[in-house]
Amino acid sequence: MRIGRSILIAVVLLIALFISTVVLIVETSPSVDAKGAEQLADADTVHALLSQIESSIRDRHQAHDIVVNRQQIDSIVGFLQRAKPDFRGAVAIAPEGTRVQFSVALPVVFFDGYLNIDSTVLPAERFSLGNVKIGDLRLPGDMAVSLVEWLVNRWTDSDIATQARLQVEQVSMTHEQVAISLQPLDGFLKQLNEVKNGLSVEQDDGLRDLTAYYLRYISWQDIALADTPQPLTDYIRLLMKRVKQRSNSNNAVEHNRAAILALAIFVGHHRVANFVGDVQPNADKALRPASLPTLRGRNDLARHFIISAALKVLSEQGVTLAIGEFKELMDRAMGGSGYSFVDLTADMAGVAFADVGTTPATAVDFQIKLARLHQEGDIMPPIEGIVEGLSKAEFVERFEKVDSEAYLQEVEEIKTRLSAIPLYQTTGL
Repeated sequence: MRIGRSILIAVVLLIALFISTVVLIVETSPSVDAKGAEQLADADTVHALLSQIESSIRDRHQAHDIVVNRQQIDSIVGFLQRAKPDFRGAVAIAPEGTRVQFSVALPVVFFDGYLNIDSTVLPAERFSLGNVKIGDLRLPGDMAVSLVEWLVNRWTDSDIATQARLQVEQVSMTHEQVAISLQPLDGFLKQLNEVKNGLSVEQDDGLRDLTAYYLRYISWQDIALADTPQPLTDYIRLLMKRVKQRSNSNNAVEHNRAAILALAIFVGHHRVANFVGDVQPNADKALRPASLPTLRGRNDLARHFIISAALKVLSEQGVTLAIGEFKELMDRAMGGSGYSFVDLTADMAGVAFADVGTTPATAVDFQIKLARLHQEGDIMPPIEGIVEGLSKAEFVERFEKVDSEAYLQEVEEIKTRLSAIPLYQTTGL
């Protein structure tokens, strides 16, 4: 009797503790009021940041300084907001510390709930946070860092979070930029690769194995050896014939997902395999066609299409489109290809393509139609009259920002063209 009463008391106390914690950290309104479209105004500056990161990875045996300016930080936060509408973020740089705030909408039963987090990255000889405020709950910065480190290490069954923290030798800042001094990345990158491989195997062995099979299959076809560019539609038709033979109504979605990923790895970019697992027959040489395929006569559109389809398989639609949009905004920089609504059309077509293929109600019909695919218009709308090649100045003059009326009208035109394709009429464009 006493044991039962003790258990009951313990359960009541745990419930009370949980409710008290929720009341402390969940608020009824977001603390951050920031617009992703405005933050993306200088997305073209991110090229310089990516070059620094690539250099630190390429010269991984050397120490590096990564310098991030205000425009780059705003652009990255803006991208996150475009990708995840329930996220809002703001970063303010100052010599005494860089304040980081973000709000995330939460599914709360009785009211609109938000998780509001506010902290400051301090200038120090290591990664250091000031007090972290989560709603009305306050935690010392060191405690918050240790807690996150422990959780990530436990989740990955490694000490990767500890190693990440130890990579940072110094953090300093001015009113306009944050400088991070990093130790050589070689050891950390090796361990990160081990963690990634372990996680990918645990996540979906079946998808990995199917993707590896379809990757080998398409690489063995005569089309892969052609010395002139071949239409992407021919690759899709050949592979989907095989998918149709090997699958049934119960597993059509899984086979379609694997086929899309295999195509993205083979004709899009071999690094897509990093999100799937060990699928290459030879770890030292990635499979690829002798000549890259085309869509509407262009290889860049074929890659946009199939990689966006793969990203849709691996993520949410909003994230996929935000990636394509962000890439186009970066291309407005001097020397880039400029903002292209044609590229964005291929991105959106790829997303719609994957959406039909991975929806249970349409997965089998998707296989049947694509197994006899011949015309590009069955997967990609015409691109005549769609704007492309805009510099940053031209983009701002004509569209101002990515949620302006003029910009949304251009996107609506793309959606209209996509909705005219019978394959995509179930996607709700």
